[in-house]
Order: sequence, then C-alpha cells, then structure tokens
Amino acid sequence: MKALHIHLYKSLSYRLLSICITFMISFGLIGSATVAGTIASIDAMIKFVVYFLHERAWGKVFRRIKRKRREAKKHKYS
Repeated sequence: MKALHIHLYKSLSYRLLSICITFMISFGLIGSATVAGTIASIDAMIKFVVYFLHERAWGKVFRRIKRKRREAKKHKYS
C-alpha cells in the first residue's frame, strides 16, 4: 500500500510540474498570465483524456496477449 501512495504522489507532482512548465512557456511566448493559464489548463485536460485512452488501448493489447497464451497452453495440453 505504501508503494501505491508513493506512485500516486509522484504522479501528482509530475503532473503539477508539467502544468507549470506549460504555463511558463506559454507565458514567456505570449506574456499574458490569463492566456497562459488557459493554455496550461486545456493542455492538462487533453493529456488526461489521451492518457486514459492510451491506458485503455494497452489494456486491450495485454488482455489479447493473455488470452492467446491461455489458448496456446490449452491446445498444447489437449
């Protein structure tokens, strides 16, 4: 359970760090804190959705691999 908390905290700190970096780059290029904040917020939301979809896709790949391995074992011992 402790390892889970560590991964959660590391994930949150990394997400906050990346939002700050996006904000600083946007602010440096545009010069407006409001626009930079909007860009950083939109970026965070898009990356959240993309990460979720990415995880779902990989989950399907791993389930397919496991199913094929089980089928191969079943046929091998039949």
